[in-house]
Amino acid sequence: MSSFRAGSVLRSAAFAKSSSGKQAWAPIFGAGSLRQMSTETTTKAAFIDPTVAVNTTTITTQEESPAAVAESTIPTTSQITEPVTEEAISSTVSATQETLAEVAAQNADSITEVAMKYGDLKAMGLVHMSPVGALETVLEAVHISTGLPWWATIAATTVAIRTLLVPFIVKLQGNTARLHNVKPQLERLTENMKLAKESNDTAALARFSAQTQELFAKNDCNPIKSLILPLIQAPVMISFYLALRDMANLPVPQFKDGGLGWFTDLTIADPTYVLPVASSLGFLAIMELGSEAGGVAQPKAMKNVMRVMAVAMVPLTMNFPSAIFVYWLTSNFFTASQIMFFKTPAVRRFFNIPQLINHPKAKTQAKQPGFMESFKASYEGGLAAKQKEVAAAKDRENKMAAQKLRRQNRKRI
Repeated sequence: MSSFRAGSVLRSAAFAKSSSGKQAWAPIFGAGSLRQMSTETTTKAAFIDPTVAVNTTTITTQEESPAAVAESTIPTTSQITEPVTEEAISSTVSATQETLAEVAAQNADSITEVAMKYGDLKAMGLVHMSPVGALETVLEAVHISTGLPWWATIAATTVAIRTLLVPFIVKLQGNTARLHNVKPQLERLTENMKLAKESNDTAALARFSAQTQELFAKNDCNPIKSLILPLIQAPVMISFYLALRDMANLPVPQFKDGGLGWFTDLTIADPTYVLPVASSLGFLAIMELGSEAGGVAQPKAMKNVMRVMAVAMVPLTMNFPSAIFVYWLTSNFFTASQIMFFKTPAVRRFFNIPQLINHPKAKTQAKQPGFMESFKASYEGGLAAKQKEVAAAKDRENKMAAQKLRRQNRKRI
């Protein structure tokens, strides 16, 4: 009787395990174990002793419980609190630093190898609404369209912009040559105006000033035109310097290996100081060859000042990025070649530039008027001529008023 009751209870327990008990034991055994256990229990429960079945279930539960698994996988407290030495920390830090350095080097190499696209400089914050930003846009366009390395891009852009300025150079050289050729007459008129001004002879001052203006108009020259070249070249030179400095200081990734020879990195200074010395020598060569404005010899005092400046350029610019020296060397070479080119008689005839006249030196060494004196004389001459015209207009108005008054008096009589 007791065996029959035990079998009934076991069958009921087996049925409960196969239906509702599956969800209750699922977290412990898992889906697969639960299905297998439920099937085995349903088919064999009637033939197993309840005591043995309970003991077997207990053993299985203990073997597969999460607590047992956790005890076998999670480290103990003694293992966690194992003492850490300074050697272990330093070795870990050094290994981490080496890994980071390798990753950074790989990233730098990959960035450098990537070709530039239009708009990259603007994305870096370089291109903006200014002459410097416009020049950076031109440099980017030349580099991308031609595929030239950055040193060749800088040189090609420099030559292209300097070539666009050649028409202004031609006009300036013609004006300078004509001013040089009328130098004796200009000196004489300038001396006369000076004497007239000292004696307060306004009539003579106006007359000599008018003659000076006639001299300029007849020979198509004027000292004011000599200001054209500095006004054009100064913004270009400053824009090139600022653009290349900003691109090197950022830096533009491709500048790292965009150089040539010993200066492959355009973002740093030349460690051999060859570039600053060569740039200074180029500046001296231009000064000795003559002025870019027309090959007219400069005064000796001015040459000495320029020589001192050329020597001082080396220590002042030796820490500049190599990219700036690429521009300076290219510009110096272009200027020296241009001076020699326009000294050729055939070239001067083609561009209608007069040949320079060698004026004989005066017996009495009179002080020759410089640029500022000539400019001042021209300005004062124009001002005196304008005052003379105003005075003549007032005289005409007075004469007309007097004639009108006489006519009115005659009508009254």
